[in-house]
Amino acid sequence: MIQSLPTDALPTPPAWLPWQELVVLAVVVAVLLGVRRIAGDRPGNALRARLLLGVPWGTLLTMGGVLAVYLFVQGAWWYPRNPLVTPFRTWSYFYPLGMLTGAFTHGGQGHVTGNLVGTLVYGSVAEYVWGHYPRKRGAQTFTSLRTNPFARILAVPVVLSVVGVYTAVFAVGPVVGFSGVVFALAGFALVTRPTLFLGALVGSRVVDLLYSALRYPVSTASGQTRFVTPWWSNVAIQGHAIGLLAGIVVAAGLLWYRNERPSAPRVFFAALVFAVFQGLWAVYVPLGGGRFRLYRFLGAALVFVLAFLTAAVTLDADRPRVPSFDRRPASLAGVVIVVALGALCVASVPTNVVDLQADDLPEDGVEVRDYAVTYDEDVPNRYFENIWYPTQGGVSVNASGVIVASAEREVWIVAVQPGRLAVDGRETVTVGGPTWRSSVHATRTDWSVLGNESVYRVQLRPAGGERRTVYTSEPSTADVILDGRNVTLSASEGGFDIAVTDGNETVGRGPLPANMTRATIGGLTFERNRTRLYARTDGTRVQVAERRQRDRERSR
Repeated sequence: MIQSLPTDALPTPPAWLPWQELVVLAVVVAVLLGVRRIAGDRPGNALRARLLLGVPWGTLLTMGGVLAVYLFVQGAWWYPRNPLVTPFRTWSYFYPLGMLTGAFTHGGQGHVTGNLVGTLVYGSVAEYVWGHYPRKRGAQTFTSLRTNPFARILAVPVVLSVVGVYTAVFAVGPVVGFSGVVFALAGFALVTRPTLFLGALVGSRVVDLLYSALRYPVSTASGQTRFVTPWWSNVAIQGHAIGLLAGIVVAAGLLWYRNERPSAPRVFFAALVFAVFQGLWAVYVPLGGGRFRLYRFLGAALVFVLAFLTAAVTLDADRPRVPSFDRRPASLAGVVIVVALGALCVASVPTNVVDLQADDLPEDGVEVRDYAVTYDEDVPNRYFENIWYPTQGGVSVNASGVIVASAEREVWIVAVQPGRLAVDGRETVTVGGPTWRSSVHATRTDWSVLGNESVYRVQLRPAGGERRTVYTSEPSTADVILDGRNVTLSASEGGFDIAVTDGNETVGRGPLPANMTRATIGGLTFERNRTRLYARTDGTRVQVAERRQRDRERSR
């Protein structure tokens, strides 16, 4: 007979000891030491031959700078789950702060983590190609700036910062994130070292796994209601494309300068795999109202064309004295890539000359310094309306949700979609600037009406201020007739009201009864039992509405 041991008989590690993380680290270190023993020191020798102490210091410095911006400029050190984002987006050329900071700021922890992992993986390959030591035979270190390892290390963050500003200036719309630079590093690496790049691409998934195992060693998941948008609708596809093409162009120039030629089939395969893995096929347009249209067929064709052109750039075996633009495949492919890069950059200009005026700001809502915050539905998106087009003044796109606007910063954005607010019930919008921040809390209260649409109101409360109703939905009539009368619920600034009608005549109107109370309106008796509203007449009792509860309210 097998008897289980009592729980208190098993040894339990102290609560302060992160033993699960230590198990992961111990196993990984032990395996790596075993691999080193099997492979010898050949990988280390190869790294030390190109990099100072075998470490990509320039990449690490770049990562440190991006992380410092996220922690201290955006305030994630003090507000880990709510970094400041809005003032750092690339809103317009008339708002230089956003253009200078957009590439180095991020929307959240997952966003910055993904870009830091990409920088580490692809940046290490790119820095290995660049090298910290002179390549020419007989050349000695520290004889000039070009042969100084420390200067070559510092060149990496400097160049990547320039690339970051470039991707921000020519990005379409208000974006944030270092991903344009990450894609530039990937484009450079896949052209110069395609085989090593593929290993790095796979290695990035391993790094992601290790990070997740260390940060979330044990997790419990359950079913819940969530508001989810398509993943590709949050991807700045144009910003990624200009970064990737810029990296390919720089890599082609370096190969020409060094008179090197990688394997074209390997470059083709590396470019195709990367484009597919990173979703460069997700070509979409916003339709407004939280809807997007994906042109998957077009994106699938484009990634194959991109991979072919990238491989064709590397076909020339002999280096001419100057770059040529004759009819050779590599030259033609290079021209196509440069033209495509230029076209993508030029296409971004109309979206970056937005100049909002005071009358573009929402009138009803709350004000936080130069920001105006409100909630509205199916209203023209003022940012899109101010985008310049040769044939018309702007494009008409309607928007709904919690709207944040600032004429001083050229800001007009739906910060919270209505579907998300409907699911969660409460959301917080953070606004501010480089030296200050403030929050506005949005709440939505719903009553689901029997057989009809819900009735709801949205309230906003700035930090330290009073709650204010900024939006009320249309009234809704219950699909039930009691003693020949209809019951209609409506939202108001003070709460919710009940109207009783007999035909086209309103026979009674009054506020919704308080919890566990009753009221007589229009000859009907209404009882409220917590979240449920009942109507009673002549012995008949019918539930006509129910207050919607969210998951966070049920868990209290």
